Amino acid sequence: MMPLLVFRERVKSFYQRHDIYINPAVKFIFAFISFTAINQEIGFDSRIKALPVVLALALLSAFTPSAIMVLIATAMAALHVYYASPILSILVIILLLIIYFLFARFTPQYGYVVLAIPILFFLKIPYVMPILLGIIATPVAIVSTVCGVLVYYIIQLVKTAVNVQVNPSVDDVLKLYTDVIDGIMNNKQLIMTIVIFTLILLVVYYVRRMKFDYAFEISIAAGALTSVLGFLVSDIIMDKSEQILAMIFGTIVSGAIVYIVHFFKLTLDYSGVEHAQFEDDVYYYYVKAVPKVTITTPQMKVKHINVKNGSQGIAKAGYRNHDVDEEEYDEDEDAYSDNDNVEDFDYNNTTKADRKNRIDE
Repeated sequence: MMPLLVFRERVKSFYQRHDIYINPAVKFIFAFISFTAINQEIGFDSRIKALPVVLALALLSAFTPSAIMVLIATAMAALHVYYASPILSILVIILLLIIYFLFARFTPQYGYVVLAIPILFFLKIPYVMPILLGIIATPVAIVSTVCGVLVYYIIQLVKTAVNVQVNPSVDDVLKLYTDVIDGIMNNKQLIMTIVIFTLILLVVYYVRRMKFDYAFEISIAAGALTSVLGFLVSDIIMDKSEQILAMIFGTIVSGAIVYIVHFFKLTLDYSGVEHAQFEDDVYYYYVKAVPKVTITTPQMKVKHINVKNGSQGIAKAGYRNHDVDEEEYDEDEDAYSDNDNVEDFDYNNTTKADRKNRIDE
């Protein structure tokens, strides 16, 4: 666990130092992916699909609010539909503008949600967004979630309706418009998806606000379980049992992605929970304080060695060692003797004066 926490702190520290560059880069990548997905799904006009156009629009989105990104995506979709069917484009533009103003009125800060949900649908993991919004947002984010689901199903309807040849008669135009409206209002799969996504977001939001330990982690599991049960019932009702296995797998992957995001955003140390009580003139407070997990990343210390001074020191040491006479331990005398200067000397057969002179030498 500790290596993961160290890695998280390093990532957060890197982001804090370079957020002025990272944020536009992330928005640019997200906008580029969103515009590319629109071009692949309903890319009828080759001029808008050109890479320089997509790059220029993504670059513009990188330095503007997310609501502008949604507006650009709306304009791209409308132009594609107009190129294929000018009559159908009128209805599509009206629907997209209603969605845009609804989103811009209530949740303009969640512009990425409107574009991310269709992309996640294409990746088969749309369950990520309601679980994630339940962790980081409030129930008002339901508006953006609903708008994103509507955009996805409108794109699917446009892909079908644009192939229908319409004569410029009033009856045919009205029939086309009626079919598109019915495809939205009477689409049971669309209604079930909106209801289940709303339920997932609310379950995650209210569970993670509870006072027991590991509420965030349990809320993610509760949201994933709600998703599985909700779409299981929906698939059975809609007689789409072949989607159940993919739905369960996608929900598990979605829960894992949300947990990773939560790990980098907030990690709590429930072993250090503290309870406090205090009062003022009006209320008596019971407070539960859960500390965040914070660690100090280990710093690498580099020791510089001066090679020149080091080699000089080694040379001096070798010179000194060369001048020092080698000593050897004599086991018989139980003392060190100098091999070079000590000669055989019989201390037992000498006088005291000779011994003194020998020592002086």
